Amino acid sequence: MKSVRNAARALALLKPETPEIGVSEVGRALGLTRSSASRLLASLSESGLIQQDPVSRRYRPGPLAAQLGALYQGGDMLDVIRQSARDLASLTGHSTWIAVLDGREITVLDNVHGGHPVRYVVEPGSRLPAHTTAIGKALLARLDDETICELYAGASLQPETATSLASPDALLAEIHLTRKRGYAVSDQENFSGIKSFAVAPTKDAQRPIGLGLSFPLASLKAGEEAMLSAALLRQRCE
Repeated sequence: MKSVRNAARALALLKPETPEIGVSEVGRALGLTRSSASRLLASLSESGLIQQDPVSRRYRPGPLAAQLGALYQGGDMLDVIRQSARDLASLTGHSTWIAVLDGREITVLDNVHGGHPVRYVVEPGSRLPAHTTAIGKALLARLDDETICELYAGASLQPETATSLASPDALLAEIHLTRKRGYAVSDQENFSGIKSFAVAPTKDAQRPIGLGLSFPLASLKAGEEAMLSAALLRQRCE
C-alpha cells in the first residue's frame, strides 16, 4: 500500500500553480531516491494518469486523469451527453464523440460509431489540438476572448492538414463565428475528407463537455449538412 500512497502524494503535487512535475521535485517531496522517483513517475505515466512532455521531460496530467476529472465534475451531465451522442449516431448514421478541453488540446472521453461504412474513429484517451477540431472550438467558445488570447499567447498553431487554422487571430475569428452560429465546424482541418460539427451542450458545468459529429464529405447528399447541423443543435441543453 506504500506504493499507492506514494502515487497519490506524487499526483497531489500537480496543482494550478505547478501543472508539471519532475523527478527531482517528487524525490524531495516524498523522500525517495532519484531512481525510485523516476520509476514511480514512469509507472503513473504507463497508466495514463500523467504524461511526459517530450521536450522538457517533465510530467503533467494525462488522458486518464482528464477522463476521471470529467466524470467527477460532470456527474449526471456526462451521462446526458453520452445519451445524446448515442441518439445522434443512431439518427444520422455518423460517428459521434465527446471530449473536454485541456489547455490547447482536447482529451476524448468516449465515442459512438454510427452505421455509416466510412467511419472517423477517435479513440477515448486521444489528445488532439483544440484549434483543428470542432469540439475544441466549441469548448474554446465557452471561454471569454481574454482567456483565449492568454491561452494562445505566443503559440504557433501546428497544422494537421492544409486547411488547419494558421494563427491565434484566425482561431479567435473562428470562435466569434462559432458563438454566432451556435455550433463549431472543422472542415477537413484535422483529417482530410472529414468534416465535423460540435457543440458544448451546457455552460453551467464546472468543466464543459463537448459533443461532436463527424462525417465523410464524399458521401454527403445535397442538403444533408443542414440536416446534420440541425440534429446536433437539438442536442444543446442550455
